[in-house]
Amino acid sequence: MDFTVDSTATAVGDVVSDLLRRHTPVWDAEFVDPGGFDTDLYASVHRAGLLALALPTDHGGDDVGLIGLHPLLRALGTAAAVTPTLGTVVAGAVATGPGAASVVAGIVEGGGHVAVAVSEPGSPLTTTPQTSLSNGRLRGTKTAVLHAQGSAALLVTTDSGAVLVDTDAPGVTLTATPSSTGWGEYTVRFDDVAVPDGRVVARDARLVRDAHRFALSAYADGVLAGALRITADHVTNRVQFGKPIATFQAVTQQLADIYVIGRSMNLAVTSAVWRMSEGLDADRDLSIAAYWLAAEMPSTLRTMTHLHGGVGVDITYPLHRYASIVKDLARLVGGPTARLDELAESSMLAAELAESVEEGI
Repeated sequence: MDFTVDSTATAVGDVVSDLLRRHTPVWDAEFVDPGGFDTDLYASVHRAGLLALALPTDHGGDDVGLIGLHPLLRALGTAAAVTPTLGTVVAGAVATGPGAASVVAGIVEGGGHVAVAVSEPGSPLTTTPQTSLSNGRLRGTKTAVLHAQGSAALLVTTDSGAVLVDTDAPGVTLTATPSSTGWGEYTVRFDDVAVPDGRVVARDARLVRDAHRFALSAYADGVLAGALRITADHVTNRVQFGKPIATFQAVTQQLADIYVIGRSMNLAVTSAVWRMSEGLDADRDLSIAAYWLAAEMPSTLRTMTHLHGGVGVDITYPLHRYASIVKDLARLVGGPTARLDELAESSMLAAELAESVEEGI
């Protein structure tokens, strides 16, 4: 494994860092878009050309793979920025077919966005979609679809692959669902929706699911890093008994635990995207990242809130933004039990495969 950041990822990181220095993300009640996101920041991301990074060069993109998108996704999390960038760049990364790539390129060029629909009722991040695509007709229900309202298209996983569907197509119904952040989250129903042949993104829905899991995990990795930075600044500058509370043994122990959680999350995400970029199976690393997000990050944010004292629960204090995002992300990936079950299943399959290979030898 070589986790050295290449020149492309470095350049992407520099561009997005400069953009975020010039634009302070807005939050919740300040969202001016009915889709529930920071429209000004998203427009800035579009103007900077970041939405087109993953698109093929013959469709106006830069043909940057997921490993090059990692700094973008992580930086948005670090700033607690709420935009539909995740879904749009995922669509650009997986839409390799001429028809689908052309559709996504048109959306990106116009400053629109794509929402990713993977989860289903009772089955978050499902590996076996019940949403059906048969004879060019789409039927089913998707849950936890971020920023579906106002999107130009929906990237939908089905039992026959993944397709792009116009959000305003006849038969598509959006229902808003509550969230901790106030970001736009929807349940989407497809009632006999027509899907042209050129809208097929991938014959294997796992391609979209894996890219979506990576995007959520990379963003979450950044959220944790941003929250840790705020917490470290607070405990360094808050003085009690004549000393910064960061020097107290109990505080340093809790910060050490937070650091371990952060490094573990970052390792899982980095390993996953490296494997994906090398054409290797990244399922176990993606499963670990999703489990870590669901099982460890909520309690870690509670610890950070505790270290802030009373100010930590103030909804106008920045840490509240990070805590709210983590609550929603943990729910989006299905919670710790679902992700642990998936991780256990993938480990059993890997063991069975290794055993069969050994017997074959």
